[in-house]
Amino acid sequence: MIAQTLLNAASITTQPLNTEPNRQPLNIQSLSAGPILLPSCSLKKGAQSKFSKAASSYNHHANVQKQAADDLFKLIKANANSSNKAKLCIDLGAGPLVNTHTLQTLFGSVIAMDLSLNMLQSSALNTPRLCADMDNLPLQANSIDIIYSNFAVQWSANFAQLLKSLYTALKPGGQAYISCVIEGSLNEIKTAFSALDNNSHINTFNSEQHINQSVQKSGFTINTMQKALYSDEFTSPLNAIRSIKAIGATAQNHSNTRRGLLTKHALKQVCSAYPLRNNKAHVSYHVMLLALGK
Repeated sequence: MIAQTLLNAASITTQPLNTEPNRQPLNIQSLSAGPILLPSCSLKKGAQSKFSKAASSYNHHANVQKQAADDLFKLIKANANSSNKAKLCIDLGAGPLVNTHTLQTLFGSVIAMDLSLNMLQSSALNTPRLCADMDNLPLQANSIDIIYSNFAVQWSANFAQLLKSLYTALKPGGQAYISCVIEGSLNEIKTAFSALDNNSHINTFNSEQHINQSVQKSGFTINTMQKALYSDEFTSPLNAIRSIKAIGATAQNHSNTRRGLLTKHALKQVCSAYPLRNNKAHVSYHVMLLALGK
């Protein structure tokens, strides 16, 4: 079943975003022996590097991500049925496989896919792994029962096109459970760095309106579409800023970014400008939770 889902790694070369590689099945034996690595385009190299460096620290700092994951699992369990144990699920943007084990308890087979090889290799969990770019999705049409993606699709260069690709990959009757960070997130970080310069220091997130429009045009049936606000609290602005780096969220999907390391003076300036609530530094995420059907 899994062999019929994936594409032949040997036939894939680095391509522009949103182009289709040759559709030939990947041998499952080669997948189970270790992660399969598919090339990503140059635009994603920076994000790939950031997430790879964060592999060892991600679990300790991904508190908000865990909150969103719990809410996605609630949506899955609300639609649970006896046939789930026969279903094939892909954990899209699996990171260090923090949610893959739970998915294994819910579905028959789970493939963990991520852009970062280091993330995939940081877990000892026994599951097939695929290192690939979601914007060049190496999945055949009508091959997946369940798509699960937590705090990942905001890194897509084209969310609307990604949704269409996910729709194509799903079998008729398939389900997609997705959390997507949207505009307004990390505003505390943005405010603090605005005291330093006019460059962007965080990812550019899609608006709620763009997410809504993309879902409406994707072909999916909308079972759930709701907005949530998640926040993490830190004792100091410096710890808040470090937490973003620790999960790889300093990766950016645009070129308008400041180059080079911050000096001590610049870092002090940023920390002084960080907005506090009750003498605590918060990091907030606005997130869309989606339960979609085909």
